[in-house]
Amino acid sequence: SLIDAANHCAQAGEACLSHCIELVGHKDTSIAGCMHSVAETTEVCSTFAKLVTMQSKHVKSFAKICADACEDCEKECRKHAKKHHECKDCADSCVAMLKKYKELTA
Repeated sequence: SLIDAANHCAQAGEACLSHCIELVGHKDTSIAGCMHSVAETTEVCSTFAKLVTMQSKHVKSFAKICADACEDCEKECRKHAKKHHECKDCADSCVAMLKKYKELTA
C-alpha cells in the first residue's frame, strides 16, 4: 500500500542516513550529498505516510513533493549503491515509492 511504501522508504532512509553519519565520522565526505538528500527524504516520506493515514485532503499535492524528494534521493544514493548496501536499499525504496506515486496520480 501507499503507507507501507512511504514507511519503508523512510526506514531505508534512516538506515542509509545512519551509515552516512558513520562514514562522515570517519572523514569520508564523499557521502555528504547522499546524507543531505536522505535526511530530507526520510522526513518527507514519514510526513506523507502520516497524511495518508489521516486521509488528508493534501495527500495528492504533498505526493508531488514526496516524489521529487525520492527522485533526488534515488539519484544520490545510486552513486554509492555499489559500495554501500544501505545506499542501494534506500535507492530501491525510493523507486518503489515513485511507482506508488505514479499509481496515485494516474
